[in-house]
Amino acid sequence: MKDLDAILRARQRARGPLVLATVVAVSGSSYRKPGARMLMGEDGWLAGGVSGGCLESDIVRKAFFWTSTGPRVLRYDSTGDNAEEEGSLSFALGCNGVVDVLLERCEPGPVDALAYAAEARNEGRRAVVATVYRGPSNAVGSRLLVREDGSEEGDLSGALRDAVRDAAREALEAGRTWSGPCGGADVLVEVVEPPHPLVLFGSGFDVVPVVTQAASLGWQVTVVADRPSETLRRRFPLAHAVVSAKARDAVDALTLSPRTLAVLMTHSLPQDRELLPRLLPKALRYLGVLGPRSRTERLLAELSPAPTPAQLEKLHAPVGLDLGAEGAEEIALSIVAELQSVVSDREGGKLRERQAPIHSAASPPARKLA
Repeated sequence: MKDLDAILRARQRARGPLVLATVVAVSGSSYRKPGARMLMGEDGWLAGGVSGGCLESDIVRKAFFWTSTGPRVLRYDSTGDNAEEEGSLSFALGCNGVVDVLLERCEPGPVDALAYAAEARNEGRRAVVATVYRGPSNAVGSRLLVREDGSEEGDLSGALRDAVRDAAREALEAGRTWSGPCGGADVLVEVVEPPHPLVLFGSGFDVVPVVTQAASLGWQVTVVADRPSETLRRRFPLAHAVVSAKARDAVDALTLSPRTLAVLMTHSLPQDRELLPRLLPKALRYLGVLGPRSRTERLLAELSPAPTPAQLEKLHAPVGLDLGAEGAEEIALSIVAELQSVVSDREGGKLRERQAPIHSAASPPARKLA
C-alpha cells in the first residue's frame, strides 16, 4: 500500500485533470494484484503503478480519451486467447495473464476512497474499499467504504449496497482482498491494511540499512536504544519514531500488538538478557534475535520459567533468510526479506520451486457468487 501514500502526495500537488487507474481483476500471471493503483496527469507524469512497467505507457497515452465519457474498464490480455473480445487489448508480453484495469477521472466528490483508506491506515485500522467495476452503467466506479468499527460511507444504494456491505464485512474479518460477482455486479473488495509496525532494538550502524529498507516498503519503523533522542533522530531520519530508554524500561515504553515485528540488534548480551524475557510473553507477530544460534540458546537457557512452545514459535534466531549475507547491507536484506515472508505468510523459498501460483487467489468466496 505504499503506492497509496505516493498517489495522495501527487494528487495534492497536481494541477489540472487527473485519471486514476486501478487493477480490479487478474486472471493467470500478473506483476501486480487487484488494488494496485496509478494516478496520472495530462502531461504524462504518474505516481504508483499497475504493472512492472509494461502497461503504464499505454495507459498514460490513452487514459484521458478513454475516460472522456465516464469510467471504463480495459482488459489487457497477454495470453492471446481473447484478442477478439471487445475492449480487450492484446500484448505480446509472454506473461500469460489477463489484467482488468478501471480508469476513472479523479475529481472531487462526496466519496474520497483514497483519503478514506489513508486515514484508516494512519489510525492503524483495517478498512475495505469496495469498487463496482462492471454492472449497471450508473454504478460503475461507485464505492462503499467500510471500517473495522462498522462505520461506512459511499454512493451505492439498494440491494447492491446491501450485498457489497456483507462482502466488505466478511473481507474485513478474513483480511482478504478479492474481486468478482457480488449483488448483480462485478466488485473489487479491497482490504486496506495499516503499515506493518517494525520495532528495532539497537542503534548500531547495521540498524541503519534495516530502517532504510523497511521504510522504503512503507512500514512503520521504531528504533529503541539507550541513546539520547536527538542522536537517534539524526542517525535514523527515516524512522517513524525513536524511543530513548534503557533495556529494562524499553518494552514498557512501547505499544506492541499482535501485528508487531520486533528484532533485537543490540550486540549486547546484558541488554538482550533484559529484553528477551520481556518480549517473549508479548503477542508479537515476529521476534528476531541477531547473532549466532548458540548465543540465543544461552539466553533462553537462563530463563525461568522456560519459554513455552508458542513463544518459541514466533522466535527467529538467527534472524533472517539464508542468503549468504555478509556486511550490514546484505544482512539487512536478509532480515527484511524474512520479515516480508512472515507478513505474506510464505516460507521465503525459491519461486522456481513453488508449485502454487505466486500470488494468492483473489476470487470471492463461493457463497458470494450468487
